[in-house]
Amino acid sequence: MEEQVIYHPDFFVIPEGGEKPYLIAFRCEECGKTWFPILPYCPNCWSEKFDKRELRKGKLYTYTIMYTPQKGIKPPLAFGYIDFPEEGVRVGAQIEVGADVEKIKEQIKIGMEMEVKAGVIREDASGKDVISYKFTPAV
Repeated sequence: MEEQVIYHPDFFVIPEGGEKPYLIAFRCEECGKTWFPILPYCPNCWSEKFDKRELRKGKLYTYTIMYTPQKGIKPPLAFGYIDFPEEGVRVGAQIEVGADVEKIKEQIKIGMEMEVKAGVIREDASGKDVISYKFTPAV
C-alpha cells in the first residue's frame, strides 16, 4: 500500500469498525453558534469555550466542475458546498461522483442529501496520496 497523508486530521474522524466518517464542528458554549473548522475563539461573542458536534449528513447547496484545479489534483473534479441546517454550518469540499464526473448532472441535484466520506483529494509534492473529507450522495 502506498504511503498516505491525512490532511487536517483535526477536521474529521475516520472511525474504526466500519462506521462512516464525520466532520468535527464546534458549538460555542456561550452563544450557541456552530463553527467549522475550530477557531481560537467564537467570532460571534469572543468566547473560547466550545463543545464538539458531529456533522455527518447535509444538503447540497451548490456545486461546480473544475477543469483546471491546482497541481496534484486530477481534473475534472466536482466541488460543492453542503449545508448542515441543524448546526447552521456550510462546508465546501470535493464531491465524489464516480469515474465519470461529466455525468454529474445525472448523479447529483441541488438540495439532495449528501454524506461525509474520506478519500484521496490530491497527491502531494512527494507523490503521497493526501486523504481528507469529501462528500458523496447519501445512501
